[in-house]
Amino acid sequence: MSYLRIALGLLSAFQVAFSFAQEKDSISFRYDGHILCSSIVNNSLPCNLLFDTGAADVFGLDTVFLAHSTWKPTKLAYGKAKGAAGTEMVRIIIAPTDVKLGSQSTTYPVVPIYRLRDIVDRHIDGIIGIKDLDKIPFEINFEQRYIQKHSSLPKKTANYIRIPIVYKDKKILLPATIIIDGTEIKGTYLMDTGSGGSISFTAEAVKQFKLESIQRKRRITDITNPGIGNKKQETYVSMLSDEIIIGKDTLRENAITYVPKGIGAMGKTAYIGIIGNQIWSKYNIILDISHQCIYLQRFKKDPKQVTGYDYGFRNRTDICDGWIIHALEREGDAVKAGIKLGDIILKINGKSTKDFTWEEENNIIKAPEHHLEIRSTDGTYKTIKLVAKNLW
Repeated sequence: MSYLRIALGLLSAFQVAFSFAQEKDSISFRYDGHILCSSIVNNSLPCNLLFDTGAADVFGLDTVFLAHSTWKPTKLAYGKAKGAAGTEMVRIIIAPTDVKLGSQSTTYPVVPIYRLRDIVDRHIDGIIGIKDLDKIPFEINFEQRYIQKHSSLPKKTANYIRIPIVYKDKKILLPATIIIDGTEIKGTYLMDTGSGGSISFTAEAVKQFKLESIQRKRRITDITNPGIGNKKQETYVSMLSDEIIIGKDTLRENAITYVPKGIGAMGKTAYIGIIGNQIWSKYNIILDISHQCIYLQRFKKDPKQVTGYDYGFRNRTDICDGWIIHALEREGDAVKAGIKLGDIILKINGKSTKDFTWEEENNIIKAPEHHLEIRSTDGTYKTIKLVAKNLW
């Protein structure tokens, strides 16, 4: 969970197989900035999988989840994984692995093992992409929170906006335009439901469109473990856009980010930026890849300015006593109060972070004040009060 929703995806180069349930079934999901689906691995291991359209055909598991589980695979290898933070070597399970989602079971010949919880939080046990998007219409319904494939294009698309796309190397690429202070950032974007952010521009786009020269308020944030890859810390910049134009729809005054020194999936790529769930969660979506298009139905209005905080945490009560600070805005209130990356929140507003339910954790951002009891990286303890504010 982060108050600073980061638009850095969890892309990977591994190729494995996946298919969803028959049309009569739908797979419900939980949404907390990421799409999370319950599944069963090898008929006995329940897990929460992050559904990621940017992850090609991947099914992978988190290192800590696997270590704490009853499954002890014996045949392992190593391979390269590419992501938003470059490239890293990861272990791969070489064994037929059954994954059940809804009523459909699929067997995977290989399973990469990632440090996913370092990137997201303890609620993530694994990651899954999808195969054969080009063969049948596929729906992601954020309003009612389910995913489903269809035998033919649903009639309801008559009321949707049609967007042309290109499906290349198992990536969904679409045109969009973002306008910031008169600068028009028009080009190809990656559809990435593995991202919990809005729009994030690559380092190449920063140069191409001279984003650093735009005269607008900026927030500069340092973040640890920004994605799969070998880069352990990243700096990204946030600004408020004037318009985000996707097809015939226009979203107004949404924050965007860019990564001045991005590598891997955030470096020089076939797209200038990624579009994450802060944008997609405003729509119901039907993908019709065989006809090179997707359909969007907007059901959420543009948000009014809301208050928030200038720090972010990841719940790691699976390995420590609390929530680890992973993102800090430079010159922000949290930094000025003495909070540092890696500090652990033991209590918030008088309650132990170990005792928060998932729902309470997601809703804590709505509290007007945060009274934090923290253990610092040097082992000392401190109490800090932060007040929610308008970030823009």
